[in-house]
Amino acid sequence: MTNFIGIYDNIMSEKSCNKIIDFFEESEYKRPGRLYKLNALDHIGIDKKAKDSTDLYCSLYENECKDILFALDKTTKKYIKDFPESNDGPSAWCLEERFNLQRYLPNQGYFSIHCENGNLDTSHRILAWMVYLNDVDDGGETRFPSYDLNVKPRTGRVVIWPAFFTHMHHGITSKTETKYIATGWYVYKI
Repeated sequence: MTNFIGIYDNIMSEKSCNKIIDFFEESEYKRPGRLYKLNALDHIGIDKKAKDSTDLYCSLYENECKDILFALDKTTKKYIKDFPESNDGPSAWCLEERFNLQRYLPNQGYFSIHCENGNLDTSHRILAWMVYLNDVDDGGETRFPSYDLNVKPRTGRVVIWPAFFTHMHHGITSKTETKYIATGWYVYKI
């Protein structure tokens, strides 16, 4: 049985990835990573025991991010070809415009196991995507425990997976290296 996790290598060039990392580093709008808490009245908050990162909320249509949009256009077609069931449902879906650029310094990570469609506010998400913007050789993987799968960060690698409880995941920290990712969602069309 398939795990419906699509892993696509060399989708973005190192030059494009470095350009996005530079855009992230130069931005004055970076902030500590936030997450949706399942307690404390279900509000967005900072919990460094669950997620310790620096995030930048972006639009796929910003000039600096268009390479990601082009990469996802190409990769979405490959994902649908590899997993045609993803496109057979009664509801159409598309890329959500907003996404996050994230930086994890050594010993930082998204420690908490989670899925991308985990509450009413995120119930419109059908698939998640992630682009690794740099190589990490000392840890840094994304772990899908139900499938005993660790996905290694490689520059330009795109990963797409279902957003539901079937695909709980978390980050594995690197003790020595910084990891940069872009991550977002495919959502039901309204």
